[in-house]
Amino acid sequence: MHEMDEATARLEHLVSTARRAEEMAAEWSTRRHVGRADEGRIVATTDAVGALVTLEISPLSRKRLDARRLADEILAAVTKAEQAAAASQDELLRGLHS
Repeated sequence: MHEMDEATARLEHLVSTARRAEEMAAEWSTRRHVGRADEGRIVATTDAVGALVTLEISPLSRKRLDARRLADEILAAVTKAEQAAAASQDELLRGLHS
């Protein structure tokens, strides 16, 4: 009977862990991550996996930056948002293993 109790306890622990992982993944999947550049005038937003969702460029940035600099600043904002998404994913995976 002792073996059956241990097996039941292990099964309950696995079910609890799976439920927690599912809840964490569901919450994580709704997150948005923001990267800013050009003193906050360029804002890139990605979803949980790092796909670009929105890109906001201030008219001031378009006016004062030449094409190359504007492209560099856009890239910087998108990269920051992607890095935030990757860090969030790493955090989720660490949480699932703990």
